[in-house]
Amino acid sequence: MSCTKNMQLANHARTACRALAVTALVAAVALLTAAPGEAQVINEWVANHTGIDTHEYVEIYGTPSTDYSALRIVQIEGDTVDGPGNLDTAIQPGTTDANGLWYTGFLDNILHNGTMTLLLVEGFSGTVDTDLDTNDDGVLDTTPWTTVVDSVAVTDGDTGDLTYAGPVLYPNYDGLSWYSPGGASRIPDGADTDAMEDWRRNDFDGAGLPGYTGQMSIGEAYNTPGTSNDWLPPSPPVINEVVTSHDGTDDHEYVELEGMPLVDYSADWLLVLSGDAGATGQIDRVYQVGTSDVNGYWTTGLLTDELANGSLTILLVSGFTGSAGDDLDTNDDGALDTTPWDELYDSVSISDGDAADLAYSSTVLDPSLGGFAVRPGGASRIPDGLDTDTVSDWQRNDTALSGINGYPATPALGYAFNTPAGTNRLGIIDYYAEVDPTDQATLRATLHEAIDDHKRFAYTADSTDTWDILEQADENPSDAGAVITVYRNATYAKQGGGNTFYNREHRWPKSYGFPDDEPANYPYTDCHHLMLSNDDYNTDRSNRPYGTCDASCTERPTEVNNGVGGGTGVYPGNSNWYSTDTWEVWNHRRGDVARALLYMDVRYEGDTHSVTGAVEPDLQLTDNLGQIVVGQPYMGLLSVLLTWSQEDPVDDEERARNEVVFRYQGNRNPFVDHPGWIDCIFLNQGCGTPIFTDDFETGDMTRWSASSP
Repeated sequence: MSCTKNMQLANHARTACRALAVTALVAAVALLTAAPGEAQVINEWVANHTGIDTHEYVEIYGTPSTDYSALRIVQIEGDTVDGPGNLDTAIQPGTTDANGLWYTGFLDNILHNGTMTLLLVEGFSGTVDTDLDTNDDGVLDTTPWTTVVDSVAVTDGDTGDLTYAGPVLYPNYDGLSWYSPGGASRIPDGADTDAMEDWRRNDFDGAGLPGYTGQMSIGEAYNTPGTSNDWLPPSPPVINEVVTSHDGTDDHEYVELEGMPLVDYSADWLLVLSGDAGATGQIDRVYQVGTSDVNGYWTTGLLTDELANGSLTILLVSGFTGSAGDDLDTNDDGALDTTPWDELYDSVSISDGDAADLAYSSTVLDPSLGGFAVRPGGASRIPDGLDTDTVSDWQRNDTALSGINGYPATPALGYAFNTPAGTNRLGIIDYYAEVDPTDQATLRATLHEAIDDHKRFAYTADSTDTWDILEQADENPSDAGAVITVYRNATYAKQGGGNTFYNREHRWPKSYGFPDDEPANYPYTDCHHLMLSNDDYNTDRSNRPYGTCDASCTERPTEVNNGVGGGTGVYPGNSNWYSTDTWEVWNHRRGDVARALLYMDVRYEGDTHSVTGAVEPDLQLTDNLGQIVVGQPYMGLLSVLLTWSQEDPVDDEERARNEVVFRYQGNRNPFVDHPGWIDCIFLNQGCGTPIFTDDFETGDMTRWSASSP
């Protein structure tokens, strides 16, 4: 922890008599209470940044040119190892500038890097290095001030740490990083709803600080001591899915947007414009957008007969000043005469093909979409958020409402699932429609395109994260309330994140090519290779490559569950075995492990994510142990993995797992669906065979199952 205790910044001594001091304090408080303008808040703080923490600071925001010397900025320790509740620092503010800002100047290792609470108080009468929570129960026993004007806390999530006010900014509170924020800013200045949403984490790399270049990520704030807070806002959301009609009564219509998680988009509006002859350009419906959910989605909710079944255009705009019923194309020439909004963010038209109808978007989904000859009832961007302003971004939705509970489990050929507030995806047949197995290079290239660009979920978060996905993907087939672990084959009741029974295993070790949990790091959270594992087995495996051991290796036995595992003492038996540089997986899981790593080799080829632009590593399997070193994107052993994929064929448990991950990420492990492709891609053998050998092309789906979302 980078901090300096016994550093008393408060001015505790008074040379004037007590009466004068009280008079001055009362006068100052009266000034604060009576002064028009802004409330006094902690507006920005930085306790930790890259390098040595020589640019820490706290900034307050209030009424311009106002003396706030009657207040104190108090820092209370929260780390259990350093004595939670200790009053570590008290800083006396000064007079705000013409913009209402005052800051401490740069502090050197004064503010804590771990868990702490910052209070802005008046009537302070305490002493630095006083324990205000003597029994460490998270409640202050002593409060040497008259009023708490404002507060904010940060926690690094360590067990036993305490905070003493809110809001509390915890690791990944904003979905940007699993690390706790080193600093944060109110956006805009003075925003105060007493919620963590008021705060944006500051760039840890120092953007805005003198001498630092920084490395801003979308959603982060700049470091702006003494100047107005600023941030790198997310791009506007996009219209991600639309359903205007379906089989039966149209009671499942909706429009879905995709943006960043937990962002207030209330300045944006969805407008539905008629395109039918006789009413072209008229605003039929208006929907104000709200706050996106924890996964970045916002929907209108399910609507009944609100969206027209004919031709229409949906616009996403900001700053709308019109109203439903307005005619924006008074001369019906296809050009809007009036645009009562500040900015047009996105648009899509659906056309029934009538010659006299009009569209007000360059992207028109007409009856020919997907090779059909009927108006699409709905459509989805595949993958989520893909926005090239062309029809190719869109796939028509299944009109039988597959994907929604109570409706068919599998969409018809040529259709996407209906997924309000969920990951958009195609039925399995269409998912592989563009894959060409003609030869090794063509198969690899087209398969990479099919499985690329999946939706990323946070490693650990209050939103849907890898814990949530893995507890479904690694569910015990014989007990829906339990999970089963990859190496020990042990089963436990589902515990959620942070338990002491099992953790998450990167089957491709993160130290080999993608070490940091950052929003642009897709392999770090890819659940096709993550799997639940016993903590101690995961530790023993460490980052050892997969390979073949012998009886001299150390044994890690399995338990009997679901008719497999158990037994010990004889190599190889049903056990895992390991040496200094090798981990041999037990017989029932070795094929699963092999196909997960083969997937990683094809999924990550060093290109960029087509939706987010994230640069991805080029992960490669090899038999050369000399290449498999920390910091390099190599893993193996390839030849052993190829053997394991033959020895342990795909089973129903692995197929079910593939479906779960597909439901969230929107991409599949193709070597579970089509293990024959392994030989073509990695051995240049067996190329040119049909995509499926189990009657997919003929439409006979009795030999396959694909689960609903």
